[in-house]
Amino acid sequence: MTYENTAAKSLLEGSAIPPRTRPAARTSEDFARHERDKKRKLALRRVLRGAIGIGGLLVLWHVMSVAYNLQLILPPPMAVLQRVFGMLTLDDTRWLYGPNVYVHLAQSFQRAMIGFGLAAILGIPLGLLVGRIAIVREFLQPIIKAFYPVPGIAWIPLAILWFGLSDTAVIFVVFMTAFFPLYFSAEAGARQISPILIDAGRCFGANGLTLFYRVILPATVPFITTGLRIGLGGAWRMIVAGEMLASSAGIGFMLMEARFQFRAVDLMTAMILISIVGYLTELLIVRLVEKRTTEKWEVKSA
Repeated sequence: MTYENTAAKSLLEGSAIPPRTRPAARTSEDFARHERDKKRKLALRRVLRGAIGIGGLLVLWHVMSVAYNLQLILPPPMAVLQRVFGMLTLDDTRWLYGPNVYVHLAQSFQRAMIGFGLAAILGIPLGLLVGRIAIVREFLQPIIKAFYPVPGIAWIPLAILWFGLSDTAVIFVVFMTAFFPLYFSAEAGARQISPILIDAGRCFGANGLTLFYRVILPATVPFITTGLRIGLGGAWRMIVAGEMLASSAGIGFMLMEARFQFRAVDLMTAMILISIVGYLTELLIVRLVEKRTTEKWEVKSA
């Protein structure tokens, strides 16, 4: 029976029309709760899938090591994890690399951050300048593009010639590796800003530094954060290569010493330590920048 028929019957019988039932409107609190639950489920799903992927890799690693009798050159994952734990807790008595592992990690971290920081201080402002000012771009872009194809590791011999076997040589090659991703990301972000956005900012009275801080910089933040992530990864890769050839301390030095002593467990342990420290560094630096810019300007990384 339709609602109209029910209403007509109610009128004939002298009774009130039954109210039409409708679902209750969703409140803002319900919507916020739903979004939080959705994000929590997505995060849990990503964690579970990542754990399954890592677990599968460890199983494959163990099978290859044991089934093909490769323990000498491919030690099983449990042996490597035990070595990592022993190094981090300073309980491993087989330490053959001078200072404890934290001294090596601190040396590598310091060199990487100095080189990366210098690259960011120079590369990001220069990229923004080249991206926004045509005459500067015409002068500098050909020079920068000429050096861009040179891989970071190719700078190591020249760095040793200029600075000797010193921290400065390692910092220099880290700088040359991290500079270009930071520069080109900032330059691309500055060039893609719509003239309409610039005109809108000027209509609201923004000029000079105000225009840069209120309009240009927020619009380029997604590109800059992407460049930070790429440059930081390149810095960690190059710090290892630089320390292998031009240092007497650091994770790269540990890798070279382990190779000379044919200790595959220590080689893979050093690689895992590099991965852990690199990930934590990216988490602290890039994610912090993303969080601050998201809260301040409501932008997201590219």
